[in-house]
Amino acid sequence: MTRKERVQTTLSHREPDRVPMFELTVANPVLESVLGRRITGFGTGEAKAAGIRASMEGGNARRVLIKENVEGMLEMYEKVGFDMFWFRPTEFLSPVMLGLPDDVTANNIFDVEIQETEPNRFRIESVEHGFWSIEQYEEKSDTCVTVNDSIKEGGIEELRRYVEYLEHAPTTPLHPCLKDGLESIKIAVKREKAQEDGMFVLGAADIACPTFLPFLPLFLQTMIDEPQLIERYMEATTEGVMALLKAQLELGVDGILGAEDWCFGKAPLISPQMFKRFMSPHLRRIVDECHRSGVPYIKHLDGNTTVLLDILVDEVGIDGLHSIEPAAGMDIGWVKKRYGDRVTLLGNIDCGHVLSFGTEEQVIDEVKKIIRVASPGGGHVFSSSNSIHSGVSPEIFWTMVNAIREFGVYPISIPG
Repeated sequence: MTRKERVQTTLSHREPDRVPMFELTVANPVLESVLGRRITGFGTGEAKAAGIRASMEGGNARRVLIKENVEGMLEMYEKVGFDMFWFRPTEFLSPVMLGLPDDVTANNIFDVEIQETEPNRFRIESVEHGFWSIEQYEEKSDTCVTVNDSIKEGGIEELRRYVEYLEHAPTTPLHPCLKDGLESIKIAVKREKAQEDGMFVLGAADIACPTFLPFLPLFLQTMIDEPQLIERYMEATTEGVMALLKAQLELGVDGILGAEDWCFGKAPLISPQMFKRFMSPHLRRIVDECHRSGVPYIKHLDGNTTVLLDILVDEVGIDGLHSIEPAAGMDIGWVKKRYGDRVTLLGNIDCGHVLSFGTEEQVIDEVKKIIRVASPGGGHVFSSSNSIHSGVSPEIFWTMVNAIREFGVYPISIPG
């Protein structure tokens, strides 16, 4: 089978020739060891900081950064033998005002001024509208987070003013920053379609829940104090997401993956009832748009997602679930038994402990266990429980990959 055929067969809940392999992203040092050169990659603090610095230099620097990294990541995935590739067209577009890559919408504020007020500390401000945020990059931990913003400081009145901005900001034509970002999707689709054994290319779209922004506590409290304002926020941001989603579908992606998180170790941020009111109708709108174009929608969620799975699978209609985190109490065997006939599972070897601190023997044992319980009958793509982060060594990474190749051949025959 070709890589794309392998994934398509798996998504249709049939058995391909072997279990497909996928990672949300791969960071250095594994990335560098495979490529033989260093790039920032994506989904890391290093990547976000690089995007901020490129935007400070200007549009050409941003375009060079995007091209270098999407081409480098494609090369790396092809060398490893992964079957799927995912890229966010918004990956290097932080800075935008009050948006991390998964929250960026077509009606964000893109025309901003950026100052490095201290080493690796950036103030991003819209002079025209008065909104601002502070970003802090920590090289040692490879994180770049928004540590403060004008909504957190200004409270509900500032949130209300921001929602009013979103409601009046146009979603088309797309801002030049977004057009730069969409070049990454063009590159990936064109390259993989031109190859006889090209990968299954995923674009990105999700509801813009501000999970990792400083005003999250205010956002959650406002669900109680002024729920109509949150409904307006979700409606306005989803309008902006739809413009980006449609552009990716028109470029010919094979599927869409949404990577915004709403769950922590033991439970979601909000109750299922609140999720059904504020979130799921907008996520369903995204999923429906994908299905109208004949492509699947895969939802990434860290943490314990158990109480939301009925909603996501039966009401929202997702086609795939990533990453089924074992450290949060998620049992991929249980998920397979309950939902495996309706949703493809992507996961779930523990990247927090097993891939970071485990021995080669432990990694091989985990690979065998996961394939044994999740792969029979199809509907399973092997991946880590999040990504191959900077704490995973090249040796352990290749141990995992080689074990998947050895034990993931159909028909599955691993003793229990």
